[in-house]
Amino acid sequence: MYLYVIYLRSCGGALMAVRTLLKLGKSSLVVVLPKDWLREVGLRSGDKVLVKQEEDGSLKIIPANMSLSDETLRARVVVNLDKCGDEKLVQRLLVANYLIGNDTVTIISKKSVIPPHTLKSVREVISKLRGFEIIEQRPDLIVLQCMTDATKFSMENLVGRLLALILSMVDYVKKAFDEGKMEYLKEIPFLEDELDRIYWFGVRQLLMVQRNRALAKFVGIESALHIVGNRTILKVLELAGDYLEEIAKDLLRAQWEQLEKCEAFRKAISNLVDQIEDIIGDTLRAFNGLDIFLANEILERVAQLEKQIHENAEKILLGLSDVKTGGIIMKVFTRLVDMAKSLGVVCEVVINRSMEEPGRMARGCIYREV
Repeated sequence: MYLYVIYLRSCGGALMAVRTLLKLGKSSLVVVLPKDWLREVGLRSGDKVLVKQEEDGSLKIIPANMSLSDETLRARVVVNLDKCGDEKLVQRLLVANYLIGNDTVTIISKKSVIPPHTLKSVREVISKLRGFEIIEQRPDLIVLQCMTDATKFSMENLVGRLLALILSMVDYVKKAFDEGKMEYLKEIPFLEDELDRIYWFGVRQLLMVQRNRALAKFVGIESALHIVGNRTILKVLELAGDYLEEIAKDLLRAQWEQLEKCEAFRKAISNLVDQIEDIIGDTLRAFNGLDIFLANEILERVAQLEKQIHENAEKILLGLSDVKTGGIIMKVFTRLVDMAKSLGVVCEVVINRSMEEPGRMARGCIYREV
């Protein structure tokens, strides 16, 4: 009996191998599993696998260690303050452990009491990490634990929530100009903090899926290829929030009387914000529906918006005599361009992702030749 292997690539990019069954003993048949796959999932001789028969009669081989009870998801680590020294390093270690999916982190000091400034820095960083709470505290020890189930929210839910927060932030900018009340801008940093919490939670979720593929279906990730795309989307939306926070801070530092005098700037901002709000809503629809036509339209609108913003900036700055106000206006316009481009990146991921199965959502625009 001969063994032959033909490597193919499925539409999702996963490796396929056609192999001949080998006879073992009098009545058993065995198949050799691909070496690359064994390496990827960490299987060795003697390890157990689950064999599941699908409805279409095919067999699915699942590594037994790819389960929701995987011990790696309940890892406990200890941060020794006596060895770390720098508080910023401690903060970064806490973030790193949260992101890779470690559920429990213990901070200890064997030489002395944990100083108040360290406690403050710990509280500052965990306030940005959704579900990460102090469950035990003693003078020389702090125990942190993540209380949120990583599978509770799908990636679609998280992206939708991020876009909703960005939409609210943009709306506060518009209200500030429409009603002449800069107090509205003070709400934006609070929304940005919540956006950061969702961003870090999303990154944690993606890294946990990378470590344990069994989690993928629970968070709506259909392919390993989507992990990189989703990570990109999370990052650009987090940056969009940062840009809006910078706009709010710049406007709060400006002399409102000077901005009120610049009627052209106020009208331009109102018009641009209306367009951006429409783009945010359409971006969510394109992402959820994997709509390449809507995504392409949004990319064109973003390009036109960028051109419009630059034209507005040139006209308005030419008529200004106050240098400080002109500088702030220029920064606001620049950040609006950056934010619009961030939304464009989401649409680029939508188009790229649709190519995994060209005929599925492309309505005949592109298809795989048979």
